[in-house]
Amino acid sequence: MYKNLRAKTGLAVVAVAAICGGSWWTSNVRASDHDESPLVKMDAAQDLTDVYVFESGDNKTTIIVCWAGFNDSRPQPDDSALYDGNALYAIKVDNDGDNEADLTFYWRYGTNAKDEIGIQWTGIPGTDAPAVGPVETVFDAGQFARVWTGHADDPFFFDAQGYLEALDSGMVGFMNNRDFLAGYNVTAAAIEIDTDVLTGGNPIQVWATSARKE
Repeated sequence: MYKNLRAKTGLAVVAVAAICGGSWWTSNVRASDHDESPLVKMDAAQDLTDVYVFESGDNKTTIIVCWAGFNDSRPQPDDSALYDGNALYAIKVDNDGDNEADLTFYWRYGTNAKDEIGIQWTGIPGTDAPAVGPVETVFDAGQFARVWTGHADDPFFFDAQGYLEALDSGMVGFMNNRDFLAGYNVTAAAIEIDTDVLTGGNPIQVWATSARKE
């Protein structure tokens, strides 16, 4: 049984996209969440940082979820990914505008008899069987998707000094060569899937959740 500890929703991570016709909606939401309550900071595997949704090819959409970034319980930069066998992650997609998930892609981690770490995906259209493969490797997940998970640079840019100066002065003063997160890492999972399968030709909302086995 899994207890839902972390849901990335609302302004922080919901990506609203109209991918049909090859264009994004002008009302995309872009934000990040790299600081948390003390309870969440104690568990880096549950500390989701970002959700990215973007077109990645002809009729292809990629969704990336990151966690275990800048976090009080995990020194940065870290030297390896955080694959927690007691964690359950999910990407949820609303493609009919009712704010309820119409597609849910789950993934979790485990080890084989050789203590090699692998990932298992379920809920992906195009296959009834779980898609299982090694970490740090791209592999097919049914006929419509391919997946990857691994250790990565934190892709989010944040000028922390500029933010603090703006709070103090009331003047915006961000600089594009001051990235507080440069050199920090995240663990990430990504799925690239056929856009028409994902959206049904409609605008979509995407969010991610994490849960821990009780």
